Amino acid sequence: MTPTDETNRLENTTTCLPLAYGSIAFNLGPQADEYHTHKWTLYLRSPDKSFDLSVAISKVVFQLHPSFAQATREVTEPPFEVTESGWGEFEASLRIIWREVAEERSTVLTHVIKLYPTRPTVPTADPLPHNINTTEPVVSEKYDEVVFTNPKMEFHKLLQSGNKRPLSYPLSNQPAVIEYFRMYDDGADVQNMLAAKKFLEGELRNVKDRLLKADHELDELKTSLTLLKGNPAAAAGGGGGDPSGKSIVGGVATSGKVSGGDSGAKLKNKPKSKPALMEQNTAKRAKTS
Repeated sequence: MTPTDETNRLENTTTCLPLAYGSIAFNLGPQADEYHTHKWTLYLRSPDKSFDLSVAISKVVFQLHPSFAQATREVTEPPFEVTESGWGEFEASLRIIWREVAEERSTVLTHVIKLYPTRPTVPTADPLPHNINTTEPVVSEKYDEVVFTNPKMEFHKLLQSGNKRPLSYPLSNQPAVIEYFRMYDDGADVQNMLAAKKFLEGELRNVKDRLLKADHELDELKTSLTLLKGNPAAAAGGGGGDPSGKSIVGGVATSGKVSGGDSGAKLKNKPKSKPALMEQNTAKRAKTS
């Protein structure tokens, strides 16, 4: 990673900054009124609870719904969050302004502030609405990564040093919100990879077993073909052969020179030969005389 002389940027280098952003909304229950049914916090944080986002971010500009008295909120130090109350869901935007040393364009994220849990796809017998639960908040959070290509050398060093010192600020100004921050670690990924590895190993074993079975069946087929080639009479099939090469037709052994299609009945009606007729005629003349 050598910076160029002109721009002081690291060539052929990418730096990744993971981010988590979203909203957590609590139902106000008995304290709610027509226009204030939920209290919510919109935030931008690091998935790594030990990483200091202030090393990279100068400020975050939150753009809320125009119905709020101050729709644009600038937060110049962490925790980068806005807490409000209201009655409706809407899409907000978060514009990240990077440190000047980065010389990077601002990054804009959008997020829909969710106040009500997703309705179940299967109808239930519970007649109560889904927004009356005041104990469990509605958490809507996303994970993303900002990739910097050929970053400035100084900015790259700042990103590498983000988790080398304890945080000087709370993860949130709302203690109840911190409890519901999601965890992002490699444990679940490792378990998924191990499960996938086990599945693939099982599939490979099944394929090998099928190949061995196919090879065995192929060997048996080759053996059968060899035996048939060594015994033409058996290969012909033909309903019982004779070792001498004669065919058995109607219980009578024939020489096999009979024209195709002749049956045993036709063989029995074969005309007598001429010598036999001559012998009969001679016998008749002798009797007469």
